[in-house]
Amino acid sequence: MRKVRAILRILCVFVILIGGIGFLVISAPFSSRRVSHKIYMSFKGLLLRVVGIKVHGEKFNTIGPGLIIANHRSYLDVLFIPTNKFFTIVGKVEVRSWPLIGWAGRALGVIWVKRESKSSRSQTKQTITEAVKKGNTVVLFPEGTSWEGPLLMPVRPGMFHEAARHGFKLYQWSLHFDNAKTGYPPGISFGKHLWEICQLKRVNAYVEVRQVPLQGKDGIALCNDAIQWWNKSLSGLNEKFPADDIGFWPDNREPGAAIYSNVAKVKG
Repeated sequence: MRKVRAILRILCVFVILIGGIGFLVISAPFSSRRVSHKIYMSFKGLLLRVVGIKVHGEKFNTIGPGLIIANHRSYLDVLFIPTNKFFTIVGKVEVRSWPLIGWAGRALGVIWVKRESKSSRSQTKQTITEAVKKGNTVVLFPEGTSWEGPLLMPVRPGMFHEAARHGFKLYQWSLHFDNAKTGYPPGISFGKHLWEICQLKRVNAYVEVRQVPLQGKDGIALCNDAIQWWNKSLSGLNEKFPADDIGFWPDNREPGAAIYSNVAKVKG
C-alpha cells in the first residue's frame, strides 16, 4: 500500500509541477516577478495536499522590507513561508540545475549562492542588501544547510551583521515536522527523498512565528537572540509533537544548539 501511495503521489506531484511550473516559466518573460509569485502561491497548497502534508500554525500579521529567517529542514521549507506577501528566496546554486524546481527558481528570481565559496557568499550578501534597500523582503535560512532537526545546525551570522549595519528588520519563524524523513541531509538524492516522503500516510508541519521583528545595531546580539528563540521554539514543538524516524538518513553532523555562546568568534 505504501508503494502504491508513493507512486500515485509522485505522479500527481509531477503533473502539478509540470503544469504549474510550466505556466510559470512560459509566463515569466511576459510578466513581472510579482505575477510569477502569485502563480507560485496558487499551486503550492495543492502540492502540499497531494504529498500528504498538513500545515499547522499562524502567519505573520504584518511584514515589510527586511529578511525572513527560519531554520532549515529541506527543499520543502519554501512551501511553508508564513506570509502571502511578495518575497524573494535565497537558494543554493545546486538547485538551479534541477529540472522543474530549478526552472521555477529562475522564474521566481531566486538569489543563488554557492555556499562553499566565500566569494559567492560575499556577493550574495551584497545582492540581498541591495534588494532589501529597494524595498524587497528576502527569505533565507542562516544555517546554510538542511538536516532532520529538531534543533539547529551552526548558524552563519553574516546577514545578522548586515541587518545590524543597515537597520533591516528580521522576521523570524520556525518549522518542525512530526517525521524526520522530511529532513534533507547532504548525500541524499532528490528522487530518493521524495520517494520516502510520498510513502508516508501523513506528515504534520508546525510553524511558529515571532510576530515582533528583530532589529538592532549589534549583529552578534541579533544572532544570539535569534538562535535562543529558535532553540526554545524548536524544543517546545518537538516536545509537543515528537518526530518519528529520527536517524533514518545517515548524517554524522552535530547540531549547533549552543552556538550563541561562541558566535562572536565566527566571521561572515
